[in-house]
Amino acid sequence: MAKLLLRLLHRAGFGAVEQVMRHRSFRIYLFGHIPNVVGIWVVRVAIGWLTWQLTGSALWLGAIAAADSLPVLVLGPFGGALADRLDRRKISVATQTMLAVIAVFLTVLTVSDLMTIWILFSLALARGITFAFWQPVRLALMPNLVPREEIPTAIALNSSTFNTAQFIGPAVAAGLLKLGGPSLAFAFNVFAAGMMVWTLLAIDVPLSARARRERGSVYAEMVAGFRYALTHAGIGPMLFLLLILGIAIRPLTELMPGFADVVFGLDVGGYSMMVSSVGIGAMCGAIWMLRQGNRGRITAIALRAGVVGGAAVLLFALTSWLPLALVCLAVVGFSMTSGGIATQQLVQLSVPDEMRGRVLSLFGMIFRGGPAAGALIMGWIADATGLSWPVGIGAALGLVAFIIANGHRNRLQAVFETADGASENPNRTGDTADRAVGKRRVEQ
Repeated sequence: MAKLLLRLLHRAGFGAVEQVMRHRSFRIYLFGHIPNVVGIWVVRVAIGWLTWQLTGSALWLGAIAAADSLPVLVLGPFGGALADRLDRRKISVATQTMLAVIAVFLTVLTVSDLMTIWILFSLALARGITFAFWQPVRLALMPNLVPREEIPTAIALNSSTFNTAQFIGPAVAAGLLKLGGPSLAFAFNVFAAGMMVWTLLAIDVPLSARARRERGSVYAEMVAGFRYALTHAGIGPMLFLLLILGIAIRPLTELMPGFADVVFGLDVGGYSMMVSSVGIGAMCGAIWMLRQGNRGRITAIALRAGVVGGAAVLLFALTSWLPLALVCLAVVGFSMTSGGIATQQLVQLSVPDEMRGRVLSLFGMIFRGGPAAGALIMGWIADATGLSWPVGIGAALGLVAFIIANGHRNRLQAVFETADGASENPNRTGDTADRAVGKRRVEQ
């Protein structure tokens, strides 16, 4: 069966995917990751819908999203340091087991009609704390499963499963919500997290070189990782743009239950259709990135995606016609996914392995925490003004920021994608690790 799948991938023009799928541990991880990420989207849809049922408040939607996502801002650096110091598979197993336990609590409390908004907030916060440790180790795990030269394809393929789940998950959630309500959706996630635990126990994950060496204090390592990322002439600006994207443009996806009900007058099925529209676009974006063979375009993709996404969110905020809104959501999904994959590829290929967990924890903090912070702010404003105004203004500000950034695209391309830019980075410290990064970039 595996050989047949590889042959089909090759004939379909996905030769790079065929190559990366030949690695046993990555293949097992990918197949186990699929039900897990479907479960993640099922829970997100169910929690959002249950929050709206319990409160009818956009502020609570933002607060629940913040509880689920903002802990990564506080604990993400610590999780990244642990990912560089300890066995990444053991951390992964522990976090997935915890997520399964939380799903059990969500199921039992909902089915027994004991759920309140404050209990839901507490469980969302527990999920957020757990994800603060899972996020950096998940991102840092990829280079342990494939050779360095195949990391871009592995990232794109892993993201494609996540974004395919963004399409499938809401559809599954809608069916489960209609059949048994949120409790059935939460029960599905117990199964999905359990599958991920089994997958992680079945794969081989070699320890990173740094995990075998003597180390300094966790605090000192966290500071060193932050300093490296923020002073890097390429990674620093890209992370800043990712923050703008998260706060100004991406909060739309967190506030969609309110748009579905108030602006478009939809029920849970209509809400699921809106989320699935984002998922369809995201899936297409991930597949498109899988077929990109020229690394010289990655920086341009990351920057232009922000312009397209900002324009699509702005148009969504200005319309009350559902068909146009669904098209806008699909464009948002495509641009956010392609841009997110491109940004992560640039970061992964520019950071040495001994810094990978900490730098990627910063990437994960921004990617996960930015939209939650933006949703909390926009939700607070929306309770007084309506949803369209804060979302539209945020999209306009993000659009302007990315238009300006595109004017500096050549400088960023020189840093990321040419040998000269790699060696002439004025913000580098010139230490051995940095020179090694430049050398690897030239070799690729």
